[in-house]
Amino acid sequence: MNDFDGARGTIVIVDDDDPVQESLQLLLETAGFRTRRHQTGEELLRHGPPDGPACVLLDLNMPGLNGIEVQESLHESGWDVPIVFLTGHGDVPAAVKALKSGAVDFLQKNQLNAATLIDRVEQCVGEHKRRMAERESSEAEKSLLSRLTPREFEVAHQAASGVTNKVIGLELGISERTVEIHRGRAMKKLGLRRAADLARMKPAFDKLASD
Repeated sequence: MNDFDGARGTIVIVDDDDPVQESLQLLLETAGFRTRRHQTGEELLRHGPPDGPACVLLDLNMPGLNGIEVQESLHESGWDVPIVFLTGHGDVPAAVKALKSGAVDFLQKNQLNAATLIDRVEQCVGEHKRRMAERESSEAEKSLLSRLTPREFEVAHQAASGVTNKVIGLELGISERTVEIHRGRAMKKLGLRRAADLARMKPAFDKLASD
């Protein structure tokens, strides 16, 4: 396992073939990635996900849990790290199952070239970065919305959906002036100045309201 810092993300190599691991590690580290190596899926699951954006290169056929079983366990554990399967067998049914279960790609070792591998890995790390940014933004919005009182949330949620103060007041049985007060307080707590800014938070309101 290599613990040096890499600016391009971490590639987790899971393969019981040492020469394959070493070859992949050399290629990926030369390309600027950080690497982590595991002999089995069980070892990967024990260590947990890496910090920061990552990609898993997962061998299909290994002692113990096979690649498909490891993929299922990762999903059950809440991992959202993209997976690229590697195999020396070209098992098409297994490839189809892997892709249907969310794998990014399925590459045969005997047909693999450096450019293709680096391209897939870059795509995976980029996708994981995007997911992490979305999750971070979602958590930040959820934290902001938790500052609102139930009434402020109710008023701001409807306002974010484009409902006028007058209609909100009629639906909630409160005066338009009271709606304005609750809306103003909510905007202040959320650090917003314009109605358009509030409208952009509608998905966050919808999600929290449905939880």
